Amino acid sequence: MEREENFKSVLEKIRLAIQEKDFEKFSEHVDVEKFLSDGYGEVTDELAKNCSKFHELYPHDLFFKFGSTVLKIYNAKFKKVHLGFVSKVIFAYFDKNLTQPKSFLSAPIDFSACELRKFLSALTSEVKNISVEKNSALAEVEIFGDGSYYGKIFGRLNFKFEFLEVDGVWKVASVKNIPELVPPILDMAERFWPSAWDLGIKL
Repeated sequence: MEREENFKSVLEKIRLAIQEKDFEKFSEHVDVEKFLSDGYGEVTDELAKNCSKFHELYPHDLFFKFGSTVLKIYNAKFKKVHLGFVSKVIFAYFDKNLTQPKSFLSAPIDFSACELRKFLSALTSEVKNISVEKNSALAEVEIFGDGSYYGKIFGRLNFKFEFLEVDGVWKVASVKNIPELVPPILDMAERFWPSAWDLGIKL
């Protein structure tokens, strides 16, 4: 019971760090670059496995036009570009001096970080369940939007975060339910981002 309470305090610390844009506290429990890199392959596999279905749903998106093999080759080639962009957006989110650019093309990273702030300000998280083992833990967190534009786009999603205890510190290790999250998050992205946005843009 004591370990569960300690783990709950870690979850609250992460939530507050995101809310208060405190990267130092956030990074104590989340290694952004490792977390993104570890999940990239699994997300790519899910996109490839469902490539035909996603092409039918989003025929305007060239990402799914040429089949699963090409998708995998493309993602392997541009992995550093994709993850570099996402990492920079996350780091910019925590920059207290961040200002809103006029457009995406004028400053892609800062613009995206400002949009991320708008999304997160419209969301509420609720821990639904936790299970703590010897050196690992699983936290089921429901995240849902309010009645604003950003909240409605996000909707309501359940995340299952796996944590590992490393040298006495709980660290986010992975998202355990990526397959069920890919379709709704992809749909969100397709509705939110311009269809002409080039994923291969050099940032």
